[in-house]
Amino acid sequence: MLRSPWRVLLSRWPWRSVRYLLTGTIFGFTWMLVVLVMFTSGVLLSPVVVGVGLLAATVGLGPRFVAQDRARLRLDTPKTGRRRRSRWWAFLRERETWRGFGYMLLIVLLVWVVEAVVALAPLLTIGALIAAPILVLLLGDQLVVGGPPLHSFAIWPFLPLFGVLLLVPASYLWIAAATARAALVRAISTAGKAELGAQLVELGRSRARLLDAFEVERKRIERDLHDGAQQRLVSLAMTLGIARIELEDSGEAKTATKLVADAHQEARLALTELRGLIRGIHPQVLTDRGLVAAVDELADRAPVTVHTDFDLPGRPAERAESTVYFAVSEALSNATKHGNAGRVDITGTCIDNTLVVTIKDDGHGGADPAKGTGLQGLVDRVAAAGGKLLLASPVGGPTELRLEIPWAATASH
Repeated sequence: MLRSPWRVLLSRWPWRSVRYLLTGTIFGFTWMLVVLVMFTSGVLLSPVVVGVGLLAATVGLGPRFVAQDRARLRLDTPKTGRRRRSRWWAFLRERETWRGFGYMLLIVLLVWVVEAVVALAPLLTIGALIAAPILVLLLGDQLVVGGPPLHSFAIWPFLPLFGVLLLVPASYLWIAAATARAALVRAISTAGKAELGAQLVELGRSRARLLDAFEVERKRIERDLHDGAQQRLVSLAMTLGIARIELEDSGEAKTATKLVADAHQEARLALTELRGLIRGIHPQVLTDRGLVAAVDELADRAPVTVHTDFDLPGRPAERAESTVYFAVSEALSNATKHGNAGRVDITGTCIDNTLVVTIKDDGHGGADPAKGTGLQGLVDRVAAAGGKLLLASPVGGPTELRLEIPWAATASH
């Protein structure tokens, strides 16, 4: 651009830049009047509640000012709707509000004046030089410069040429000023986005920490049930079994024998249900032997034919294992209850530090997370582990579920 000044002059950028500076001058001057009126009124009425409200409203104009200034650059602008009265105090405590207020003061007190000088001074000077011959013809001796009339100077016929030559540096000046002004708008916008990005990162980390805490609590409950209630039920069932055998051998108290037999059966059923509950909370096999063994156990208990094929370099992170295990469990449940599947194929591998598990059944398809089949909860669980879930389930089948979860699914995800 520096090597072709005339190309710059003939392009649209100088004129777009000077237009941006001129509209910025009008924009800043208008807002200066608004801020001046509101602030002055607020100060004068500060002894009463109305004045305090006007001062607060003046501060609250900051984000709206930033939004309108962004709109001049055609940047995406977040909606700044009307706030409820109960939220105004919280609004005034936000960093974005005061950042916008400071930016507004900078523009209305200083920047618009600079824009006016940079845009108008060269523009008026160049216009006067180019129009000099016409002015000489119209005004004659009345057009004077420091005493003598302008037409007495021998150089006056060349003034339009000087004006055209001045257009080149003026164009660069306008482009530079408009670029700096636009950079200022983007800077205030980027500051807010950076803060929002940091908040989102912290939100993701806090969610991960919360999930880790839930997982620890889940394991504690499983351990307490396994080591406490389950062991007592086992002992009760054994005692009732021994008592039943003793009563049957003695041949007496048939009623008592029947009651003991019923109690023994109930204890066995309760023990079976408790083991299923413990397995649903967190299977011991998943902790002891890993994901592959846990999925094989699910396959053995499934009422349909399940074929598993895992090729993993080791054990992934606990969160990845837990997420995949419960996803497979949910998928098998859906395949039998809702899909009427007769066969399910489960494959797992590691690709680019990502645990990829595919679950495919030959059911009638039509699975939809919106239908409340547990898929939406599965999507949320996978997302919380930093992964994603892909579902293909056309009507008529087959249904294919693909899980992609970071191999080391830690809190950083």
